[in-house]
Amino acid sequence: MATAFAMRLRGLDFGLPALLDPDEPIFVLIALKLLKEHTLNPGWFGHPGTTTIYSLALVEAGIVLVGTLTGRFPDTNAFAKALFHDPAVAFLPGRVVILISGLTVILLAYQLARRLFDTRVALLTAALLAIDPIHIRYSQIIRTDMQSTIFILLALLAAMRIVERGSLRAYLIAGMWVGIACATKWPAGTVAAGVVGAALLRIRLYPSEYRLALRRLGCCALMAVASCVIVSPYLVLDFATVISNLQGEGRAVHVGATGNGLLANMGWYLGNPLTNALGIGGLALAAAGLVASARRQPIFGYVVGSAIGVFFVSITVQNLIWERWVVPLLPLLTIALAYATVSFVDKVRKHFPLFKLPAAIAITLLVAVPPLRVANAQAVERAVDTRRLATAWAMQHIPPGNTVAIEYLAFDALSAPWRFLYPGGNRGCFDPRTFVTRQITVSTVGSWHSSRPIVDFADIEADRTESCRADYLIFANYDRYVAESARFPTEIANYRRIAAGGHLVAVFTPHPGSVGGPIVRIIRLPACRAQTMRSNEPRCHS
Repeated sequence: MATAFAMRLRGLDFGLPALLDPDEPIFVLIALKLLKEHTLNPGWFGHPGTTTIYSLALVEAGIVLVGTLTGRFPDTNAFAKALFHDPAVAFLPGRVVILISGLTVILLAYQLARRLFDTRVALLTAALLAIDPIHIRYSQIIRTDMQSTIFILLALLAAMRIVERGSLRAYLIAGMWVGIACATKWPAGTVAAGVVGAALLRIRLYPSEYRLALRRLGCCALMAVASCVIVSPYLVLDFATVISNLQGEGRAVHVGATGNGLLANMGWYLGNPLTNALGIGGLALAAAGLVASARRQPIFGYVVGSAIGVFFVSITVQNLIWERWVVPLLPLLTIALAYATVSFVDKVRKHFPLFKLPAAIAITLLVAVPPLRVANAQAVERAVDTRRLATAWAMQHIPPGNTVAIEYLAFDALSAPWRFLYPGGNRGCFDPRTFVTRQITVSTVGSWHSSRPIVDFADIEADRTESCRADYLIFANYDRYVAESARFPTEIANYRRIAAGGHLVAVFTPHPGSVGGPIVRIIRLPACRAQTMRSNEPRCHS
């Protein structure tokens, strides 16, 4: 646990005060909205993310309380202004909440592995999860993935009690955790498959309880629905918004994340995030462990295996593919990996006792070294990001008084003597400082973005192009669209229309293991082009 904590604490403040993850601000600003508007309605249910938003609101309320007592934040508005000038005041505590959630996942995975097998498997599960690079990454980002994994593991632990005891209480507790998992992130509700598997195994072991088990399973389902609504009541009270958000989340394409069908998506998940998390050898051992565990322990196959299978299918049938969607699978696959590893060493000890130690060392290196190397490389990349490098270059080379249009939240550049522009979807570009001076609300910003999945210059329509005229443009997503030019011709045309007549003055490219982030391009526009934004002078030609 000390190792897990240290590896997740390293670089926890990545990017700050700039906000480099596009989704983190959603959760923090919605939590702030709850405080400012004195409401419990998040007004957004895309994940739905209610438990994460409420926990962040409690953290922010605590910050405001401490700030009020110390005289730093007289009220919520003062806190909002401080947040704008230094986002770390809320984002860093929020990341600490997610870090603690990640450590909780490790503890729960240890407990589940120990109940399924023994302490050796449990300890190895915790050790491998502690160094898992994907788990580390999403223990440092304010998102719902880590908290939903907590409730998935709690539901599986409760499902085991269904098999062992078959009591109504066990069913109700399992249903409660399923409902809360669903209120945190929709796909987490598929852990219900593990609960159903537990009920089926109970019936197999005790056929006389057939009718009783089905009735109690029905009570479990009712408890799941009730707990979901109790935790997130506005799923019912603001149902129209729920439907609207789900339609937005169900988009068919997303730059850099568009899938290619069930089989291709499965191959992508196995060959990319899961291989990065476990290593090729570790992934092969995990597959072997899944089969061997189900044979030795029926409870593993019925409960954990069912949850893994249904969840994996649920993410692979989607139109989009995301690395973060495998987070709930990591502790479950790591248990299978740990079991296969321990079983291998036990067989070597039994048949070749002299080779026990070399075999243990070899397989430990096989399953531990690849994740450690990936984890270290990703930590370095998070610390040195192309967007931070671009901002530093801009602050050194762009003269005072210029207008700079930028498509990432470069709060680290706010002290620069420039006029800033930021893409605002159907509104065109706007000066982000108006968030403070005009008290623009989160709901207003949401209406600007409509159903757009990402905030950038790609969605600035022709009649709004002039609002983005600047002396310098800083593009962070352009190359992502170019890589999929057949899918996004309109978006690429929008970029080129905004940058027409300009010339490239700097490019910052990521390098695996040393520099992270997207390709960032800084473009300088001719003076006459930039002036058309501020005057009625005729447009110049290049």
